[in-house]
Amino acid sequence: MTAPELGPVLSVDRIDFSYDALQVLFGVSFHVSRGEAVGLLGTNGAGKSTVLRVVAGLERPGAGSVHFDGADITGAAAEDLGAKGLVLITGGRAVFTDMTVAENLQMQSLMIRQDKALVQERRDKVLSKFPQLARRLNQPAGRLSGGEQQQLALAKALLLDPMVLCIDELSLGLAPVVVGELMESVREINADGVAVLIVEQSLNIAAQLCERSIFLEKGQVRFEGRTADLLEQDDIARAVFFGAT
Repeated sequence: MTAPELGPVLSVDRIDFSYDALQVLFGVSFHVSRGEAVGLLGTNGAGKSTVLRVVAGLERPGAGSVHFDGADITGAAAEDLGAKGLVLITGGRAVFTDMTVAENLQMQSLMIRQDKALVQERRDKVLSKFPQLARRLNQPAGRLSGGEQQQLALAKALLLDPMVLCIDELSLGLAPVVVGELMESVREINADGVAVLIVEQSLNIAAQLCERSIFLEKGQVRFEGRTADLLEQDDIARAVFFGAT
């Protein structure tokens, strides 16, 4: 893991968000420094995925602001943010299962299609990082294993050369050995200088990846600090492991 540079690359300030009349986020604030890996933890329904959707431009907050690389991006379109280096891997829906691996990569590269040489360079780079995908370019993504589909999700994200990579539960439903391989890939991405904000249900996985974590409960930040300190708070640890607050 790289030592983060000074200053936040992503700042979330007093975000409120509602789905129609149901408010799910209440004054959420936190930051991610350059090159840092931060865990976003909490029980089901705590608002973790909603935070990522607001950050990545898929939802507009009712109040508050989001800043990325020094600019106010509150309400900016997701496709514009992706092209600028703020990239989201959505939970469970990050690949087109009826398209081949090659077609998935081609679709993702539309954001940078004006530079064909750059597209080819980045495509070669991600395929060298994930050689299993290189061997299965013409296979439909839906026929890949769960772990390979998540590798493809990471490969698609890396095509955009992210400055900040937001990941929504990359490990969900996968065998421990597969999770270990994916986490190593995320660790390498972070070591290359990409800031990572990762939603996780597993406190153990967050502890392996992230020196700092944020714990959400009922749409509010209950804890922000060192992941090691979070592990020592028995009530929060029980909430993460057993889904009870």
